[in-house]
Amino acid sequence: MIDALYISASGLRSEQKQIDVISNNVANMHTPGFKRSRVNFVEVATAGVSAGIGATADSSGNGTRIHSTSTMFAAGNLRATQNPLDLAIDGHGFFEFEAENGQLVYSRDGQFRIDAEGQLVNVQGLRLSRPIQMPADAENVRIAPNGEITAILSGSPDRQVIGQIELTAFAAEDALDVLGDNRFGATDAAGAPSYGRPGEDGFGSVQQGYVELANVEMVEEMTALVLAQRAYQLNARVLQASDQILETINNLRR
Repeated sequence: MIDALYISASGLRSEQKQIDVISNNVANMHTPGFKRSRVNFVEVATAGVSAGIGATADSSGNGTRIHSTSTMFAAGNLRATQNPLDLAIDGHGFFEFEAENGQLVYSRDGQFRIDAEGQLVNVQGLRLSRPIQMPADAENVRIAPNGEITAILSGSPDRQVIGQIELTAFAAEDALDVLGDNRFGATDAAGAPSYGRPGEDGFGSVQQGYVELANVEMVEEMTALVLAQRAYQLNARVLQASDQILETINNLRR
């Protein structure tokens, strides 16, 4: 009966984490480029010993624990914004930025701006790892699906190439480290980053004037939330019932 307390407690901890992850998914369903997460559980096995045979695996479980939290990198839908500096990646790849501490971080959020120094930055003010300087007199900026940036400059009737967007890809993107703020970090498990122009083998193209929406499905998340809440309630009832039984046994001994 004591085991039932620990088993139900493990279920409560696991389902609380599940609820937290689902809540974070729902809270970011309108964040461009956001990728939803899911919690992976494993059963805690109990090792037993059979007389005269040796160590054997007990068929009964000993609760559950959180094995990992995975990020689902399925593509989100594209939404037109008519902003010429908004870019959506249609396919595989990430934009590579240099964070405030100098670390290289990766994101699918392609909402770009031009800072006071004329550098192309994201909404958080991070510059691309390969900086792109936008001329002050650049007009009618166009970004081709292959990432080539062209514009009309003062004194020239022809379009001029002013920059090139590059993408980064990983062999195992689901092993990237979640850093928060819609950023991901490289890990050994994700493999070495590979670089290339949009549209090349292994890289998606970029769509100017679009943003990639979060890949969060409200119906799916709400269904998972209800299931997690019910599982939490059931584990709480097991904990309460175990406590009542233990109290009854303790009173019998008196």
